[in-house]
Amino acid sequence: MDPENPLNFLPQSTQELLMNPTAKNIGDTLGGISELLLSPFNIGTTWGNAHIRKFKQSIIDNVKKIPEENRDSSKLNLAMKTIEDSKYQISDDNLREMFAKLIAASIDKRNNQGLSPRFSNVLSQFSPEDAKFLMQISTNNLNFIPTVIFFDKKDDGTGHKDGDHFIAPNNSTAFWFQNELSLNNLVSLGIINQSDEQYLTNDIYKSFYDSAEKSIEFLSWSNLIKFSNPSSKPTIRKGIIEFTTFGKKLTQIVIQNQLKI
Repeated sequence: MDPENPLNFLPQSTQELLMNPTAKNIGDTLGGISELLLSPFNIGTTWGNAHIRKFKQSIIDNVKKIPEENRDSSKLNLAMKTIEDSKYQISDDNLREMFAKLIAASIDKRNNQGLSPRFSNVLSQFSPEDAKFLMQISTNNLNFIPTVIFFDKKDDGTGHKDGDHFIAPNNSTAFWFQNELSLNNLVSLGIINQSDEQYLTNDIYKSFYDSAEKSIEFLSWSNLIKFSNPSSKPTIRKGIIEFTTFGKKLTQIVIQNQLKI
């Protein structure tokens, strides 16, 4: 890459559009740049080209949702960084759409002043399961999410956690699920915090915690524990997931806000 002109690898016409973008053409320009930037990474396969074309179109479609008067080219450097960070992730439908929304947000003056370069870096470290997990826990308007983990308690009060956390975005054991790896990944990336030392006390959450102790999953597990060690006292540890400020902003951009434009 030419240090005098870092855009030198792009066709002259694209360089001109990028240097002097208009509100009307900026979506098409970024879509075209994504195609040019990502082509070297797809090793020329039909499969890879298909994902790049979908990504290009998704960028264009998400930018089109932004009224022209709200389009702002002052953060184009973030858009370019996001495209670069997406290069190994666009084969997954959810991640591809998240990156496209983040690119669109970088030129939306209603969103781009609060953007961090870390957003695209974090997405680049997501697995497809992490993306799905974030979508699952974002259905609760980014409020607290109750969690439960089974606890094998001894007579002396000591004990140990057993198994993975059950996570209930809808405050119901009918729809709770487990994904410990993605839970740990999102905590390590600074998107959420999870605690088994705090829990929620509102009536709706109290009802959930009570129902957890009556669930098939807990009753089946507790029967096994009591059978192997009659002195055990199977119980649950109540917990919560809470979005960090960083996590709320990221999730609003790549999942929630675009639905409201």
